[in-house]
Amino acid sequence: MRAWQIPRKVMSNADEWRLSPLSGEDFIAGLSLIFIAVFSISVYVIMMTIMKRQDKEIVGYRFLISAGFSDLLLLFNYGIWPGLTILTKSEIIPKNWRTWQQLYLDWAWFSMVSHYSVVSWSRWMAIRKPLDFRNQRRKTSYSLCALCYLVALILVLSTHFQPWYVTFYYEPSSYGMLAENFPLYLSGGQSALFLAFHIAAIVPPIVFYGWSITLLYNRRAKMLLGHQQSVQNSIETRLLMPCLINVVTFIIGQVLITVGTGEGKWAGYTVMVLFAANSALNPFLLLICSKTLRKQVLDLLGVAKIATFDKLETSTVYRNIHAVNGDFCSSKLVSSETGSRRFLSLPTFRSKEELGGTPV
Repeated sequence: MRAWQIPRKVMSNADEWRLSPLSGEDFIAGLSLIFIAVFSISVYVIMMTIMKRQDKEIVGYRFLISAGFSDLLLLFNYGIWPGLTILTKSEIIPKNWRTWQQLYLDWAWFSMVSHYSVVSWSRWMAIRKPLDFRNQRRKTSYSLCALCYLVALILVLSTHFQPWYVTFYYEPSSYGMLAENFPLYLSGGQSALFLAFHIAAIVPPIVFYGWSITLLYNRRAKMLLGHQQSVQNSIETRLLMPCLINVVTFIIGQVLITVGTGEGKWAGYTVMVLFAANSALNPFLLLICSKTLRKQVLDLLGVAKIATFDKLETSTVYRNIHAVNGDFCSSKLVSSETGSRRFLSLPTFRSKEELGGTPV
């Protein structure tokens, strides 16, 4: 189910509402949606900038960057856009543009949903076959991500111009979106199609994340890894968790919206908040679960001293060998007693067996 799949009736005095001054409720609804979106977008952009600088070495960042771009689109679609319609008391775009608006909204939404499978696969690949994963070319990684947007485009183009397809639009007085023909949406097959797609989209993440957690658990249980690899496992687990939590949040959001009851403007507002929150949570989950990203964000903002970089945790097998020297040796920035800064070599891996860590 998507954000606009709950029936909501337009206020009987919608025209009167549009002509009346903004009320306190209007300001709260519109400004809160915009604030959630703008704040989350700002944090997301900072994190994506940091990840982009390191995507040559850290393969997993490439998939998070692509998924982040789709989240930015959704934050605009479910936060800034509806917030502006409420504050301006206008649909903003002409009615004859609704079909193209719907095409764009669905493309952005299904692009995000498609990323769940690709990101979960990247996590599994990083744990199951770390050597192959860290050798992955940037072109290959971003090509896989581009498939998410291509699949979404094919889906919307193949459905939007069918006679049974129902267009949804922003209705300011309902604080959300309404269907032009909701009975047709329920009976014409569109609702069932979207439900089937969402069910199919969450199956791969459940399989890949379940498999990845099992692999990590088995490796710990065997107690065959040394101290360095134990540290790596801790890092990798923290990087795995935000994506897993995001999938769980997505499923819970779908359930809440599907079984939710009630009509009126605050029901529409709640739906917008739920779907904006689905994307807004991602940067904060990454900050909470990844100590490395958290330190770099604080340093970039000037909150933490640059000396905190000295304690930055790094995982050698997490780096792409095309970004380090031939014997797979990496470096770590440290400070000497005199205050000068130098690089120390981290352990060198020379065989596939020694690369048993689980980079993510």
